[in-house]
Amino acid sequence: MRLVAAATAFMLIVGAAAVALFWRAWSASPEHEAQPSSPPIAAAPAQPVAAPAAPIAAPPRRDAPAAPSETALMATLREIGGTAPLRSIELAREGQRRFPNSADAPERAFIVVQSLVNLRRFHEARDEAREMVRKYPDNQFALDAQRHLLVYPLDQPSREEMQQRDQ
Repeated sequence: MRLVAAATAFMLIVGAAAVALFWRAWSASPEHEAQPSSPPIAAAPAQPVAAPAAPIAAPPRRDAPAAPSETALMATLREIGGTAPLRSIELAREGQRRFPNSADAPERAFIVVQSLVNLRRFHEARDEAREMVRKYPDNQFALDAQRHLLVYPLDQPSREEMQQRDQ
């Protein structure tokens, strides 16, 4: 009997505490603040409500890495060289998009050509080399690409192999 009475008393105390906490939270919320008991004597004339101002643009995200400068991009390209041809192509093309008329543009185009050759994608390399020679006709990188890819295409047998075959 005592146990039942103690359990009932405990439940009543817990319930009362819960009701008190709920009442306190509810009465403190802004929509349930005390309202005036009588309506205002004279209502103000209705005024048109101004449209809300355009939202302010969110500041740029700080967690997105900034695009590297051309100098940093070229340093990375020269550092990775032929060890990562897919990454080289990606970085070089990004550089060509961002800095199309810079002094380093012919070198980036040559890196694309070299990387395609390293991937054994000779036809794509040849097409890139043709475009490179068209864009930068007097540049040393373009002349190198022309000599190595267009005069003696890599997907064709060498001169020596052709001479041996003809004999």
